[in-house]
Amino acid sequence: MATGAPELRSRRSLLPNLLLAGVSLLVAGLVCEGLARLYIHRREGGPGTTGYPLARYDPDLGWSKPPGGEAIIQRSEYRVRLQINAHGLRGPDRPYGKPPGVRRVLLLGDSITEGYSVEEPYTLRSVLEALLNSRREGRFEVINAGTAGYSTDQEYLFYTGEGVRYQPDVVVLLFCYNDLYPSLGGEGGKPYFDVVDGRLALRNVPVPREQVGRDVRRRYVIRPWRGSYALRLLSNRTLAGNPELHAFLGRIGLVEPFVEQSPPPEMWPYGLGHRDEVVEMWRRVEAVIDALDDEVERRQERLVLFYVPAGFEQNDRAWELTRRRYHMGPRWNRDRVFEDLAAVAIRRRLTIVDPRPSFREAEASGQGTYFPEDGHWNEVGNRLAARCLDGVVASKDY
Repeated sequence: MATGAPELRSRRSLLPNLLLAGVSLLVAGLVCEGLARLYIHRREGGPGTTGYPLARYDPDLGWSKPPGGEAIIQRSEYRVRLQINAHGLRGPDRPYGKPPGVRRVLLLGDSITEGYSVEEPYTLRSVLEALLNSRREGRFEVINAGTAGYSTDQEYLFYTGEGVRYQPDVVVLLFCYNDLYPSLGGEGGKPYFDVVDGRLALRNVPVPREQVGRDVRRRYVIRPWRGSYALRLLSNRTLAGNPELHAFLGRIGLVEPFVEQSPPPEMWPYGLGHRDEVVEMWRRVEAVIDALDDEVERRQERLVLFYVPAGFEQNDRAWELTRRRYHMGPRWNRDRVFEDLAAVAIRRRLTIVDPRPSFREAEASGQGTYFPEDGHWNEVGNRLAARCLDGVVASKDY
């Protein structure tokens, strides 16, 4: 009887401890969930905010920016006031006619060029213009013709229809790996080119309005996982930063399971498979670059190619995570797209700017150049790109 009493007392003391531990875990979970909801509420934004750049239907280009448009772009990593000028571009409203003594630089590109992830003073356009005017005689104006979602064919069409009216001295085509796949068709409501007997043949114009879904404002929304925003944030974090941990947590139900994927078509140009499709992508893009260069040269202007490296092209950790996520073998090469574009530049005798060494140095030193979740340049990335372009576009040796 004497030996049973301590055991009974031990069991009785264990129950309150277990109850306390359970209540503590519950409270901790509720606190985490509350903090997660507060964080997401602030990131999603309220009325008057949108998670996506401004756009309207355009029969010739698919979409374009609405003149005079204004919105607050609210994403998980930034909050930016986006203002569109009277000519439908981001940046100062400049007349088509070029003032005497002014040299103009026209930037053609997509969302990286538009720069909706940073405030206007920190965009490539703004920083480049300030650099050009800080140390040189004369005056420079930089025109930002970047539009989110555009690919090389749309940028060429914009230049021939609208860009030429600004009378640029230098045209900079910013090229990214995801400009290749859209050249194959009008997916997403855009025009595109076939190459017929060596000549460009424009297709899908006018673009059917029902194909284009970019003229609707939508808030950036984060969906809960199993009713929990804390688990959603955990899921997003592990998916982006640790695929193996994400897979383990997915098996026990704490994060959304990752569906095994092959590399998406946009990434095929880094590999050696899908050669027919990749060759056709490059054939069309190269024909568009040829046509753009011919038109620029005819107007006695100068074309410069600027390669925009993706996050995994500049950050070693991001490349390793990308390879693990898509099960890429050793024959996948993150430098392949730049090398192929450089070959196009050599054939056309075009100047090509390669910012990868500068971006890789910054990333290696811990100075991030892009938003890890969003993928667009932050202020550092825009500033680095401007420095890489500064001396090239200012040169008169052409």
